[in-house]
Amino acid sequence: MIIKIYKTKNLNLDTVEKMLILADKQANFNPESYWILSSFDGEELDYSDNEEDFTRSFKELSVKWIGREAVINWLVSNQILFEVTSQDFLPEEREALGGVFEETKSDFKPNLLN
Repeated sequence: MIIKIYKTKNLNLDTVEKMLILADKQANFNPESYWILSSFDGEELDYSDNEEDFTRSFKELSVKWIGREAVINWLVSNQILFEVTSQDFLPEEREALGGVFEETKSDFKPNLLN
């Protein structure tokens, strides 16, 4: 899952990331169970009227599937602006799972009841 977090009120993006990583470490003692796999900074165009420059910064987090609910709950409960850009498995997770969740084509046709 890929999530973009945006600057909220007076909180710096690095501060929000550190707080989320601390919550992750507190909930998961084993580093293999951590929710956040990686993060990077970025900027995107923002066309809101109240901004002089047309860019806004964000931090993109790669969240493991096991941590999706916990990360979303943490962001919502702390009122942090965020956007889920992808709900797919991360490439590392797909590789670890192998071909288990590969999409298969079937010849089944849906039965409509109405």
